[in-house]
Amino acid sequence: MERQKASLTGGVMAAAITLFLWWQAIAGGAAAGSNNGPAGYAARAALINPAVLQVLLANKKVKVIDVRPPEQYQAGHIPGAINMGVSDYAGTPGTIPELGHLAAVLGKRGITNQDTLVLYAGNDKHGPAYSAHLWWLLDMAGHYKVKLLDGGLRAWETAGYGITDRAAAAAAGHFQIIGPETGKLAVMAEVLAAVEQPDPGTVILDVREWPEFAGAVQAPGAARPGRIPGAVWLYWADTLNGDQTLKTAGELKQLFAARGVTPDKRVIIYCQAGVRAAHTAYVLSELLGYKQVQNYAGSWAEWSRNRELPADSGRIAGQEQGGSPNLRQAAGL
Repeated sequence: MERQKASLTGGVMAAAITLFLWWQAIAGGAAAGSNNGPAGYAARAALINPAVLQVLLANKKVKVIDVRPPEQYQAGHIPGAINMGVSDYAGTPGTIPELGHLAAVLGKRGITNQDTLVLYAGNDKHGPAYSAHLWWLLDMAGHYKVKLLDGGLRAWETAGYGITDRAAAAAAGHFQIIGPETGKLAVMAEVLAAVEQPDPGTVILDVREWPEFAGAVQAPGAARPGRIPGAVWLYWADTLNGDQTLKTAGELKQLFAARGVTPDKRVIIYCQAGVRAAHTAYVLSELLGYKQVQNYAGSWAEWSRNRELPADSGRIAGQEQGGSPNLRQAAGL
């Protein structure tokens, strides 16, 4: 009898935990992504942990997207995940991917506007940036039911969940662009205006590697070395812990405030081609709730090609060197 009671109690507890995780996931939170969570993120934060994803997998209106290259996906992925790498939807570095093409790619993979999407990457150097870049494009397209898996595939496996090499099969669907939100995009003319007419309420934030910012190297895809005049520097991956999970809201706010990025400021973020900048835009807008955040998607690849536009180089007092010195993977980011 005692064993039966213990079994019944354990079953009820497991069901309660499952329901709690389900409620958190559908409500848009997650253990690490709500105001009441330990990380202290903004209420709209779309960051979930592996336990929440495990619960969501039972919901047919939740689609998981693996943003890695096909060969990595084929070697092993989260069960049911659909493969959609950046090469499937991105355009030429320094140009904005065409949203109509993105919609067609999503529809071909069985994704509709009614679906909640969970994005994850591998744990290579730029993995989190690729997930965030797809989030940013979906956000621009008016699709807000998007979550990122904190820590990517490594976090999933570390939590004890399995992977498969069986590709997910899906019937074609229909995905429609719902009113592009161009206010989240900065174009060259806007950035130039911010350079020529400096405003203490606007911060131009360069999130590339330190050698790129300082003009010490010319990364692949750039027409010349340097940075946009007046920009301040913060390496995009400094927002991550060593295991590529996101730092807490308190840590992130302190990190950005040290560069003059506060909730009252307009922030224009750029990198090489808008990918790393998209990750910073995700952190600021989704996790911290900052309202005036724009990704200059053309970034340095576009700016550097126009020789009439000004450029600076060299060190800036008070900004320490950081980031990885290896730039071989920086092309197109």
